[in-house]
Amino acid sequence: MEDKSALRRRMRAAREGWEAEYRQEADAAIARHVLASEAWRAAGTVFAYVSVGCEVDTRALIEAALREGKRVCAPRCLGKGRMEARVIESLDALVPAAHGLLEPAESSAIVPPGEIGLILVPCLAADRNGHRLGYGGGYYDRFLRGAAGASMCLCRARALLEDVPREEHDAAVDMVVSEAGIAVCGKR
Repeated sequence: MEDKSALRRRMRAAREGWEAEYRQEADAAIARHVLASEAWRAAGTVFAYVSVGCEVDTRALIEAALREGKRVCAPRCLGKGRMEARVIESLDALVPAAHGLLEPAESSAIVPPGEIGLILVPCLAADRNGHRLGYGGGYYDRFLRGAAGASMCLCRARALLEDVPREEHDAAVDMVVSEAGIAVCGKR
């Protein structure tokens, strides 16, 4: 199996080479699947990464959650693989952070992981068993271990692999959502 660092490089290059039309169509279909899911309907609080660059776009999902009156939170990085969930009330309230990310302001309220009903997780690649290839910092692996809600990895079908290399500390997700639909991974 390809090592994680090499696979990260390969998947980043592939993702950046995908045509914009494919990315937009896939992202719209992924959003439709998420919005139609029982996990979405049941969640009073949604934790969503704020997409940047070529990541699966989460802006439509964040806006939908706000319109539906859900409590919405996003990651605020604390350093060394640690992050916390902080409330956001609009995309305009996000502030620039390291690595070109946008995150909630330091003054935003903290949401305990146990209060989150649905966690939307980014990836470079994933498999249908709930294993994901992240960016290498371990932020989501640590966060998911303390969370009670369902987790959904958003992954375009072109980034779905037969098997993602993993280590003991890697946390699996409950569902992987691509434009083809939702793969329930049976973690919970």
